[in-house]
Amino acid sequence: MSERGHRAKKSLSQNFLVDPSLQRKIISSIDPQPEDRVLEIGPGGGALTQHLAASVGHLTVIELDDDLAAELQESYGPRDDVEVIHGDALELSIPEIAGDLPLKVIGNIPYGITTPIIFHLLDQRPRPTLIVLTVQKEVAQRLAATPGTKEYGALTVGVQAVAQVEPLFTINRAAFRPRPDVDSMCVRIVPHSPPPLTADQEAALRTLTRAAFQRRRKQLQKVLRQAPEFALSGEAVTSVLEPLGIDPATRPDALPVADYIRLADALAGKA
Repeated sequence: MSERGHRAKKSLSQNFLVDPSLQRKIISSIDPQPEDRVLEIGPGGGALTQHLAASVGHLTVIELDDDLAAELQESYGPRDDVEVIHGDALELSIPEIAGDLPLKVIGNIPYGITTPIIFHLLDQRPRPTLIVLTVQKEVAQRLAATPGTKEYGALTVGVQAVAQVEPLFTINRAAFRPRPDVDSMCVRIVPHSPPPLTADQEAALRTLTRAAFQRRRKQLQKVLRQAPEFALSGEAVTSVLEPLGIDPATRPDALPVADYIRLADALAGKA
């Protein structure tokens, strides 16, 4: 099967990786083993699928495009060790795919839905043991950002609070067809096990980071007073920040991930 005869659909943000050496390099990033259970998101014409199907114990692929899903089904449907799902990855149940076994996830993710897919993978229990994604380079830089940089934001905190992030290598835009306007990057995300936060803690953290980075130029004391999610009095702000040793004048992009977690717990009354 080949993507050459398939007309890429802008509505699905389709850009196909056509460099065989990079395909193999991405596959090697998940360290495929014969006993592995792997989920591939957005396999397209099967560029990565062909390598995965030959090297892992069980492979599930999910493809939204009608034509490509049909071609994948034709090629891999007869195999017991490959399952083809025609559907939306944002509606996929990771526990149903994984069962009681560890799951690795790999995919060339459409730029338009990168963040929703990442959080969808991380929001489920049990989480995948390893996630390797090809994403827009700017998104990879945000995932791996450090406090005090322009890339540091809500996505950074939300992911780094529950996983280790490692940018692997840049993929030039010329390696794709059609050629996108930006470069990509392969990034490895390894969720912490056991999960360091409860689902309620993660929800509280997300509420805090969303409020904070919508006001990233303001001091934290102003964020907590002005954001309708909190609307604290000046006295209440002091009572929350002082025991944590957090300077009220700190701006959102300067607060480390660990302090965001502690602050979210305090605001939720769990500290």
